[in-house]
Amino acid sequence: MDPILATLNISIIGKGLMIGGGFIGPGIGIGLIGGNYLQAVGRNPEAAKFLGQALIFVAIVELFGLLAFASIFIVK
Repeated sequence: MDPILATLNISIIGKGLMIGGGFIGPGIGIGLIGGNYLQAVGRNPEAAKFLGQALIFVAIVELFGLLAFASIFIVK
């Protein structure tokens, strides 16, 4: 097998693992934020006014997933 093709295949697999691993954390974080928000609203319906703050936290957590996505373009 050509060494260049082997390197390309390993590079593609590595990038896929990097992006997959990079999105595990934000996926768990967004699930926890959403679950805790729904639990708070279920206990106290007046807590629904904090949806904006919950969405800001989701955006902050999602930033780490976007950084993992952007890093695949930097790694050669």
